[in-house]
Amino acid sequence: MTFFARFLAASLAVGAWAAACAEPLAPMSLPDVDQVTPWYNGAFTSIGTVWYCGSDPPIYATRVMGYTGFSHPPPDFTPALGEVFYTHVLLGHPGNPCTGSAVGLELILPAGVEIANSADNPVFCFSMVPNPGNHLINLDTDPDYGCPTTFPPGLEGYAVRPLRGGLGHSGAWGMAMGFYLEILIPLRATQVQTGSTKIAWRVNPDVGVVGYPQVPVFANGDVIFRDAMENNLLNLDLCTLTPLPAGC
Repeated sequence: MTFFARFLAASLAVGAWAAACAEPLAPMSLPDVDQVTPWYNGAFTSIGTVWYCGSDPPIYATRVMGYTGFSHPPPDFTPALGEVFYTHVLLGHPGNPCTGSAVGLELILPAGVEIANSADNPVFCFSMVPNPGNHLINLDTDPDYGCPTTFPPGLEGYAVRPLRGGLGHSGAWGMAMGFYLEILIPLRATQVQTGSTKIAWRVNPDVGVVGYPQVPVFANGDVIFRDAMENNLLNLDLCTLTPLPAGC
């Protein structure tokens, strides 16, 4: 049985998640010490509206909602040129369209920002599913998914597809009511970024339904002669949900 099928009937509210993820002030410059790197997140984006399955009279809800951001040196500094940092996208699925959603993802980067995945800086992909119990799943170990290692051209950006094919080998990420998905991809800036351009994700949960969570990107002109994150650590925003998912 696939990951998607096992948890299709799940449900979970998203209000506490939205309230806990306010956008911080823009990061400024680079410190000297490697630490836990926080996220600088953009605004929430609602993507699509669906009829709540079986409701009579009809009840409508947002299909998918989420945001993107990038990691930066604490407390409020920016990555430097050549330094590896991460972008992430966090999606929730409050809507209940009976059969769930096959979510296609693409990463859209501005000029001067490139994907930097390697053995030292891999892609991470996790899901939170509510039944049985709210628990975290490492999709890299799931037999139907796996984190992407290559990023072919998509319709507007770089296609972000499960390594093992995903939902029905369609290249999509399966979600249903109550699911959350968080994907982290390493990046590197080759040009100074002042916030005038944005990192965006193209989120496509249904035919003709597309949304673009996005965040202004900043990178300062200091040159860092290293590729790896070294002692920098990343936290999952999935592990800020209430109740706390098992596995965090």
